[in-house]
Amino acid sequence: MEIPQELRLAIEKQIEENNVTSIIENSQIISKRYRQNTDGTKKLLTEQEEAIAYSISRMPSTYCAVYSVFQQVLEINNEKISSLLDVGAGTGSATWAINELIDLDKITCLEREKVMINTGKELMKNTKLKDTEWKEFDILKDDIKEKTDIIVTSYMINELPEKENAILKLWEATEKILVIIEPGTPAGSKNILHAREILLKQGAKIIAPCSHQGKCGLPKDDWCSFYVRVARTGIQRLSKKGELGYEDEKFSYIAFSKTQENNGKERILRHPQIRQGHIKIKLCTPNGIEERTITKKDGQIYKKVKKLDAGDILY
Repeated sequence: MEIPQELRLAIEKQIEENNVTSIIENSQIISKRYRQNTDGTKKLLTEQEEAIAYSISRMPSTYCAVYSVFQQVLEINNEKISSLLDVGAGTGSATWAINELIDLDKITCLEREKVMINTGKELMKNTKLKDTEWKEFDILKDDIKEKTDIIVTSYMINELPEKENAILKLWEATEKILVIIEPGTPAGSKNILHAREILLKQGAKIIAPCSHQGKCGLPKDDWCSFYVRVARTGIQRLSKKGELGYEDEKFSYIAFSKTQENNGKERILRHPQIRQGHIKIKLCTPNGIEERTITKKDGQIYKKVKKLDAGDILY
């Protein structure tokens, strides 16, 4: 997957206006900080140069992850969405992704770090997102005053030392749908399960990716995550010391609704294991986790499954 042309051109402009060596160095420093921030107590970005480096090195991957999530959510959603609140917006990658999929009338981005806001605004200047409203906001200290159809927070909960109150604030401000996206790691998935437990008690209804409202059936040593293959830019390859022209961005997520439940769709949890004459798949179903074998004798279902991947709906 690639980012849209408007965002690509905006990022390329940032590269042209800044020192490439500094961008690469700052990207590597930021990456190390994120890996070491296991308790969510440290500020990860405070300098403008770091925010610019973040937008160049990370936005393509986070954009593609959010885009993939909303493709899955919108397969099930049946409510009209016209307003978006992006909480912990960073430099705005989630907003860019959602705006590609939904025709929005009002968009607001809330972000703690001024340097991220400055970079996010600069990227959106002279684009279809130029009217996006940005506000300085700290979810640990501030109340969410806006109420919007859809609220998204991506790659933020893992950065917080205290999570439950933040999750409840997000839900209180949600009019229709709340989507929480985290890194596709054991820790990220644990955060998703934590949010799941908290909000089910509040009467939230899960619409994706789970196929039911009951307890998650995955064993403790397993976790729920999906992935999207992202086309790497040249500077991303340099900053990550990678040779491949792509990377797989792994993510975990959950989408809650105020009114609607999912309709029992079975979702593929892992990349199907294609063998001679049969395919093994791991599914989240209304009855829990199931492992199933699809054979050539299953006809059209077999042909369909061969084209599916983790995160796709089976039925």
